[in-house]
Amino acid sequence: MHGSAVIDAVSRPARPKDGAWLGLEACSSLIPPRLLPWLAEPGLLTQRVREAGGSAIEFRLLRLAAAPLSADLRARLQVSDTGCLLREVEFACGGERWIYAQSVFPDSSLARYPWLADLGDSPLGEALRRVGNAEREPLEYCEVPDGSPLAQAARPEVGAPVWARRAVYRLAGAPILVQEVFLPALLRGVPSREV
Repeated sequence: MHGSAVIDAVSRPARPKDGAWLGLEACSSLIPPRLLPWLAEPGLLTQRVREAGGSAIEFRLLRLAAAPLSADLRARLQVSDTGCLLREVEFACGGERWIYAQSVFPDSSLARYPWLADLGDSPLGEALRRVGNAEREPLEYCEVPDGSPLAQAARPEVGAPVWARRAVYRLAGAPILVQEVFLPALLRGVPSREV
């Protein structure tokens, strides 16, 4: 192996296993620099999107349906539920989807908080802020492989992998999961100075 090949191998950050959810410190060097502030946003993503897109931003409910709860998500949420309510929404600007978000409400959480099923086109983050008893666990990040179910739900066309973040919220202990996928149109639509 030539010396330069050894240097290249050492200087490149190791890519996490496909679909692995990690803390920001473990993957920040892999995230495109213009996207990093969006993924690391500590406040409400809804507010940041509205500030970036102004009156052109559209928030749309795409789907609300009962779904099975995978073993991986049961373990992550620490529930024994086998079913959930799946809520899919998008933030779009100028007809292009900037962010796709998926909320997972386990059946047991929904039984305690039935208003989760009635959010309609209202952003979940704003509703959780009004409730006041929601605690967010640390955010996790993932470069979502193109063929994964989450990437396919976020954008049906084939393309490069996309970055996502997720967080578990606990409403007086009852968990819900929010996953947000950041699509290429976001960085095309937001001027560099606002990223």
